[in-house]
Amino acid sequence: GLHHQGGALEELFDREGVAWIPLPAVDAPRLRAPWRQFFKRRAVAKVLDPFLREQAFDLVHTHDMRNHRIWSAATMLGACPHIWHQRTPASGKNMAHYGRKAAAFIAVSEFTRSSLPAALQPFAHIIYNPFLPGSVASPEARLRLCGELGVSPETRLVGYVANFSERKRPELFVEIAGRVAAASSEPLAFCMFGAPHEPFRTRALARAEALGLADRLHILGQRFPFGPYMAGLSALVAPARREALGRTLIEAGLAGVPVVATAEGGNFEIIEDGETGWLASPDDADAFCHAILEIFEHPDATERRCDAAREKLSEQFSLERHLARVEGVYSDVLGRGASP
Repeated sequence: GLHHQGGALEELFDREGVAWIPLPAVDAPRLRAPWRQFFKRRAVAKVLDPFLREQAFDLVHTHDMRNHRIWSAATMLGACPHIWHQRTPASGKNMAHYGRKAAAFIAVSEFTRSSLPAALQPFAHIIYNPFLPGSVASPEARLRLCGELGVSPETRLVGYVANFSERKRPELFVEIAGRVAAASSEPLAFCMFGAPHEPFRTRALARAEALGLADRLHILGQRFPFGPYMAGLSALVAPARREALGRTLIEAGLAGVPVVATAEGGNFEIIEDGETGWLASPDDADAFCHAILEIFEHPDATERRCDAAREKLSEQFSLERHLARVEGVYSDVLGRGASP
């Protein structure tokens, strides 16, 4: 492994016993007009090009915007080809200039590719992220989570799994929870997992208080490993907007947990509404509520959708399929050199 600075990645490498190489520190260029970034990109190349040649790397494969900017500059002198792997929706007229200089461009979903500048879209390979099956939903997992929450074993557990942010919309989850609680006579608990950033945590708690949910809303933060917690949920609600490829939706589907998500973005590539899950209009809290009630009231139909989701997702997001596609890109790039 290689990285530019200390932090969680270095701690992970050390914990797992993975050897790593510290990279030279550089100032990342920005996605500005090429003439405005020429000297900064040249400075990055002069630092990292000798490093690449010394290490004799065949490829550089980057996965986040900061590293895209750094390594697209680092490889401009031809030490080795650069593969740009776009994992979030992105746009901007200058991105086309830099992205087209990569030896290959990968997008994690059709939605991500469609968000790219028009000049980049025809050159982007769509390669879905891989996911390995983990803990499977079970009564035992739900009972363990009920015990941790201190609620009765019969309680239905509705989950939100995302860091608290504007785009992930934790307040909407609380609004949906309030409508479900008002419409259902079953014992319910609403579990919120993820980093509870402010001011979203305070807003969520205030809305829960206003809806009379204060004793049923549990903000649980981040938990590792998360598989056993996912397996304990009765349903996952994902109200986030503009998801490139919702990781938690896929993990829930593989675990056999019913999923209700927004009808937009990359969610359409994961969930077939009515077949493998439930999709709701992004701002329609009633539609989310109706879907959750349907999950509770029709267990046999819900089980059929969950079985269909597990079968579909196991193939669509398999590690073998992902590796074959990525290796195909590598072989193509190495076979023709660094030329785009």
